[in-house]
Amino acid sequence: MAGGGSAQAMKISDVFIVVGISILVAGFIMHAWVSSEAYEFEGEDPETVEKSFVLFKNDKLDLEVTIPSEHSVTVIISKEGVSTELEPISESLSDVLEIDSTFYKFTADSSGEYMMFIEFEPNNGNASFSMGEIFVDVQRNLFIDFLPYPIGAISLAFGIHKRKEENSSEVIDAEID
Repeated sequence: MAGGGSAQAMKISDVFIVVGISILVAGFIMHAWVSSEAYEFEGEDPETVEKSFVLFKNDKLDLEVTIPSEHSVTVIISKEGVSTELEPISESLSDVLEIDSTFYKFTADSSGEYMMFIEFEPNNGNASFSMGEIFVDVQRNLFIDFLPYPIGAISLAFGIHKRKEENSSEVIDAEID
């Protein structure tokens, strides 16, 4: 130590326990922290939002677009020059807020990078200020996103095992009469 003090050496079991817990917490955050993307636009010109995804074969993409009812939306998925326009699965309309939620689904037919273009177009030349939300959920066919959990659990279990082993091998002083 730089201060010249004396400290005990860090035990390997403590390192494995800290690393295992850190990996598990990072995995939980990775899966729980899903946020939507807000957008704003004004005027009567169409606006386009682009997003890029790396998908494996048979991965599913769920998309929810929330828009004001005076606008229409077009969703196009493109890969290597081949474009597919997605049809809405279902729509829900809120009469109070005059907001539409439109749902889309897409399944990747091959692995690679996909581009998604979401085009917002005002109906009837409406030039008002608009805002909404885009929520994208990727459901993996392979469970590669869950790989941190077993790695973290194995590291944590090994650290706990090493700690028990270190505690049980201490020398016990006994006095025999």
